Amino acid sequence: MQKSTLFFLALLFTVSLTAQDSEIQLSDGTSIQGFIDYKGWVKTPDVLRVTTNGVATNYDPNEIRSFEVNGDRYISKEVELNITEQNLQNLSDFTNLESIQKHVFLKVIVDGSMGLYSYRDSRVHYFAEKDGKFIELLRLRRRSKSTINRYVGQLNILFADCNQNLKTNNIAFTSTGLKRAVIAYNKCVAGNSGFVEQKESLKLSFYAVGGYKLSSYELDNPNFVFDDDSSGSFTFGAGASIGLLRNVRNLELRNEVLFQQYEFEASYRDQRLPEQYTDFFLSVDVSFVEIHSLLRYNFGNETKKIRPFINVGVNNAIQVSDNSEEYRVSYFFGDENRVDSEPLEGELKKSRIGMLLGAGLDFDFMNVEVRYGFNPKLSDFPAISRTSDLNLLMAFKVF
Repeated sequence: MQKSTLFFLALLFTVSLTAQDSEIQLSDGTSIQGFIDYKGWVKTPDVLRVTTNGVATNYDPNEIRSFEVNGDRYISKEVELNITEQNLQNLSDFTNLESIQKHVFLKVIVDGSMGLYSYRDSRVHYFAEKDGKFIELLRLRRRSKSTINRYVGQLNILFADCNQNLKTNNIAFTSTGLKRAVIAYNKCVAGNSGFVEQKESLKLSFYAVGGYKLSSYELDNPNFVFDDDSSGSFTFGAGASIGLLRNVRNLELRNEVLFQQYEFEASYRDQRLPEQYTDFFLSVDVSFVEIHSLLRYNFGNETKKIRPFINVGVNNAIQVSDNSEEYRVSYFFGDENRVDSEPLEGELKKSRIGMLLGAGLDFDFMNVEVRYGFNPKLSDFPAISRTSDLNLLMAFKVF
């Protein structure tokens, strides 16, 4: 059972990463529909890899006008990019700044009478656009460890045609701080902004979970002849998922509380004479509340109706009931004597920890999954027993 389970999971894990299906506007005014190779960019890519009709093509920024991916909007522009080194080994007073002309992809933060854009290489660059001109907003570090907030003066010039007193001295050099300032300017001169990047809050969802568990058992006990056994039982519980950072929105933390039951039996006859023998009986019947803490990766775009996913995590189990029994019955020429003892010499675990691996499909309002639990001990020395579990689960989104 374990070999077939691992083989089945390996097949599921070979599902390739689904790219982001998007419309890309090209520089010549045409557009193409294709799959963008997107894996949660940390740095802005220098080329955009797009697959159309099974053929992958790399596009330079000068070949593309705009595109959207994973809810973010990008445009392509040639800008003057500040490349002055600002590390602890190379600080200066910045009497001379070093810059280059470069065609890059810019992520749109705000679009309107004044636009705000970002580009990330080894650091984040912010660009303001007004009347078709792009300038990089600069914040520089000096040898004295103080900063030159040149962007404050730049914003004062850009905001000069606003009849309101927009305060710029306290604007933080962050996406949020600069975005608020540009939105306020656009509201002053035009009433609103045409587009504003939306920052998502943590995405929290709750689920009702149910399914069927197949368990295989191993028992290392000299008192019993035990062939590897298996049994099945229904399982049920509840779960919650939390979406992670926006740039890695395909990742989510998932916690589930499941009620799981484990049952197996073993026996052995020690016979010395036809009328003199002893039968040993073992019945294990324990239930656990299991907390499955999982890191899930969802393949593909959120807009897809069906999305494959994989899970990896930890199972923390706490025993809530134990109806196990172990006894021996001795027969001696018609006489019968029963002696009860502690099941598995009293070493049934009250709690245990195991690893989990799973894969499945998400259908927005529900998901189905095959989850494998690696064999944690059910009892300890001297009567060691283990379980390996294959859970067939369905989770229905409550809200």
